[in-house]
Amino acid sequence: MSSTSSLSFSPISRSKLAETVAEQLLAEIRDKDLQPGTRIPSERDLMVAFGVGRSTVREAINGMAMIGVLEIRHGQGAFVANPAAGAAVPHAIAAALARGVTRELFEARQLVEVHTARLAAERRTEADLQEVEQALRDHEQALADGAPAVEPAVRFHVQLAEAAHSDVLGSFVCSFVEILTERGHLLEALPGYREWEIEQHRTVFEPVRDGDPDGAAARMHAHLDAVVPHHERLGPL
Repeated sequence: MSSTSSLSFSPISRSKLAETVAEQLLAEIRDKDLQPGTRIPSERDLMVAFGVGRSTVREAINGMAMIGVLEIRHGQGAFVANPAAGAAVPHAIAAALARGVTRELFEARQLVEVHTARLAAERRTEADLQEVEQALRDHEQALADGAPAVEPAVRFHVQLAEAAHSDVLGSFVCSFVEILTERGHLLEALPGYREWEIEQHRTVFEPVRDGDPDGAAARMHAHLDAVVPHHERLGPL
């Protein structure tokens, strides 16, 4: 029969929350020499202990499971598997979080934005096209001025969602805005990314403008696949 450990933590800042939670949890497991099979506190208990949200706790636990420190037993909780696994590779937790959280974000974006692009090609009005084109022009101008282009780059995706004329899908896309904006400033520092991004957006816009639903969906799918490696280079979300 497995035992359940009671752990104590200090509240942490909001920067790199999931990584910090994972590191502190790993330290507690090692300091208290918790043995394989020991159940760690529940998500709710960890939320209270760290002063963070459920999504942050889940990201931390999933990252630790990816590197083998924890085992997630559905319906039962998370259990210690191999406390030494976290030291096997430098920055292992950060790398696992980067893979896991980036994957989840883009799984959601593929589900939402590919269909959104399809609907935009079917339903867009001239006014919609003008708004999307304005985002592209603003993006181009920012590049010419050497200024940050994050706002128009993110606005491009929002305006495509507006062009789909679906309040539900639009609200989903808007829910990505904060994280896309935060990551956008970091992505722009990657060599060649700024020019690559605007070209990608142009290729997505063309079939929307031309009223080609299949083409728009395919271009958006390809764009989201292609941008994943750039996000993974940045580390955890």
